[in-house]
Amino acid sequence: MKKVLVFMLLALSLYANEASIAAKKLGYINSFDEGIAKAKKEHKIMMLVLVRDGCPWCKRFEHDTLSDSFITDETKNFVNVLIDRNAKMPDYYRTPIVPVVYFVDPNTKESMFETAGYRDVGEFLDDIEAAKHEHNLKK
Repeated sequence: MKKVLVFMLLALSLYANEASIAAKKLGYINSFDEGIAKAKKEHKIMMLVLVRDGCPWCKRFEHDTLSDSFITDETKNFVNVLIDRNAKMPDYYRTPIVPVVYFVDPNTKESMFETAGYRDVGEFLDDIEAAKHEHNLKK
């Protein structure tokens, strides 16, 4: 019985780390607070991606969209953060919809632009341009 319990706990701990594994694979930060601090320091927008373990659309978004070379080129000027929707962050970012992406002003911690649900490369490139436009309007 103990072996089964240990195995289950090990399996759950591995499962609970899907967001951190994806963040590391993409080269993203896996902490809201670290992302805000880095974005403030570098005077950049924070791109906050919220996912949920076991979400097939989140996996597809990570694999097909976020890892695409056009997207990686376009997001170089952001501080990129990918976390589980239940991670430590302000409550107003919690949503039942995933994946969701917020483009966050690090000084106010408020979203300037957001998009929800799976987005293919073309759609997400449009979202990135819209976020940049919103940021330029606030300057």
